[in-house]
Amino acid sequence: MKQPIICITGGHLTPALAVIDEIKRQKLLWKLVFIGRSHAFEGGGSPAHEERLISAFGIPFHALFTGRQGPSMWKFPIGFFQSFFLLASYRPKAVLSFGGYIALPVAIAAWILRIPIITHEQTEDLGLANAIIARLARRVLLAREIGIPMRNALFHPPGQPLSFPIDSKLPLIYITGGSTGAQSLNAFVYPNVGELIGHNAVIHQVGTPGLGEALRVKEALTKTMRSRYIVVSYLDIGDLSWVYHNAVLLIGRAGANTVAEVSALGLPALFIPLPWAAGNEQSHNAARLEKSGTAVVVNQHALTPASFLTHVFELMQHLDTHRYAAKRVALAYPRSAASKIVDEVARCIHP
Repeated sequence: MKQPIICITGGHLTPALAVIDEIKRQKLLWKLVFIGRSHAFEGGGSPAHEERLISAFGIPFHALFTGRQGPSMWKFPIGFFQSFFLLASYRPKAVLSFGGYIALPVAIAAWILRIPIITHEQTEDLGLANAIIARLARRVLLAREIGIPMRNALFHPPGQPLSFPIDSKLPLIYITGGSTGAQSLNAFVYPNVGELIGHNAVIHQVGTPGLGEALRVKEALTKTMRSRYIVVSYLDIGDLSWVYHNAVLLIGRAGANTVAEVSALGLPALFIPLPWAAGNEQSHNAARLEKSGTAVVVNQHALTPASFLTHVFELMQHLDTHRYAAKRVALAYPRSAASKIVDEVARCIHP
């Protein structure tokens, strides 16, 4: 019997990787193909991690040239014809979408070719691309109902980080702006690095665009203090798992994946939601954990470098209270989203 082909696409890589992990874990005889982006931002800039991570699974990766609504809309027809050609060539049994502008031309091409579409939606308020995809899809799986897929390795950390040395005797603070970094967030961090590492170690994930500036901040520290400030552009799953299991506090944005991860792993957080996120999505994500007592949420527009440091130290003073609440949230957080998505794909290709 010929192996069924499944096409995976979308702008949210982390849940896609979790589902690929689950397909491999179940040893399903499916051939996978991935349609994604080659750069972190549609206008170019730093390379995205999709191709490297997907190719590590031995999965064919195809970079799409397309754009979202607005000035980049002229790219959309190119992305559509690319998608149509790829799907017509592979003839997958289903397209599994993780949303965003990168998935829209793929979904439209699949709909025209009568290929079933299953989409997983992370956000409460659908953007234009996801709203269209949802109308075309055979199944729409909502994060608020099934959760967000997380890689199994996240719950099984290595004994030591794989790509950097660190003094693990100190309390560890993890600062992250997501896979691409967050330069506006880093502007609050850099003036305070000396204070933050006074009694803590800090792992600061800055994205490729912010790496040079972060290394200059590190270089300005005394030689004895530099080992307490670890700068990384990106954390692969093993190192990320180690950090989550050894950190006492996360500081960062409140994207759906980050919120899901700290929820599932029971880590207190200081969230500074991205102010211009669509539908104020990140503020909504963070508010749920703030109500549970796990997190403190701060409006970026009201923040200064001095008040940022005050919030960090206040949270550290009451860390035990936040940690207790975080552990309660973790016990109740669903971890089966990846297997549920795989089950839906299986129903679609084997009705």
